[in-house]
Amino acid sequence: MREGSTSPLAGEMQGPPDQVATAQFDFSKFAQVPWPCSGRVPDGEARRAGLVRTCPAMRWPLLALVALTACRADAEPEETAWHLGTGPKVQVTGKAFVFGPSGGSLVGATVSVAEAPEIKTTVGTDGTFALSVPSGGEASFVVSQPGFHDTQSATFLLGAGGLDQVGFQVPTDGIFDFFSRLVKMEPDPELCQIVSTVSRAGTAPYGGDALGEPGVIVALEPPIGPDHGPVYFNWIKPDVILPDPTLKVTTIDGGVIFTNVPPGEYQMTATKTGKRFTSVKLRCRKGLLVNAAPPRGLQEI
Repeated sequence: MREGSTSPLAGEMQGPPDQVATAQFDFSKFAQVPWPCSGRVPDGEARRAGLVRTCPAMRWPLLALVALTACRADAEPEETAWHLGTGPKVQVTGKAFVFGPSGGSLVGATVSVAEAPEIKTTVGTDGTFALSVPSGGEASFVVSQPGFHDTQSATFLLGAGGLDQVGFQVPTDGIFDFFSRLVKMEPDPELCQIVSTVSRAGTAPYGGDALGEPGVIVALEPPIGPDHGPVYFNWIKPDVILPDPTLKVTTIDGGVIFTNVPPGEYQMTATKTGKRFTSVKLRCRKGLLVNAAPPRGLQEI
């Protein structure tokens, strides 16, 4: 995945010594290179291909030294640039549910802050959780439980008032694998899967049966290509709701999934004539199911 890059500076490194010296110290050129260790989001082509460019090969000792010092074969992933704020701590509360016919609360699961995993708590017997998190920045939350697929929330800006009603709908490993087969997708552990629900206005906070808004088109920005979705969930009856690759818009379930999405930041939007919806910010981390669940998903307003 890190093969075949070329250097935009290669053309600068030829000519008389005085010109070469000037090129060596023209660091404005470095800003044009998509370094993998810079924390920058890969360009559109690299993102769609699921690739990040590697450090360019350099001919000259000074530039080679810079490259070897700044870039390593094991360069840290993009999420190392994602940090919490430094403001006073605020409360973040919510509930974690089991996704699927069995339903119920995900009692005993661990909920942590993706940007600071040492901040964590346990889901109580009533399915609720509470965390104390520094404000003034953006945060995502991850729920983990043996037998279930690790699931991350959307990404939220934490203000002075904190955040409530962060919902998790967490599938078992079996249901996750079953849905993967339905959409003919082999989950790539280096990528993420993104899910959300388009909810009608006035619905229960954490969603419910057939509370989605039908006829909605969902998109990611930046786009990732049609091979990755969207795939909409077909509401057949209350206990039979399945992803259907033939659908072009949401059903009354409101569910939607994007598959094998390259890591990075995305904005998810919902569009339907005569309707308005919230948009959702997402941080795609490799191996996770990123679920912008109600009421913090795509909500009619």
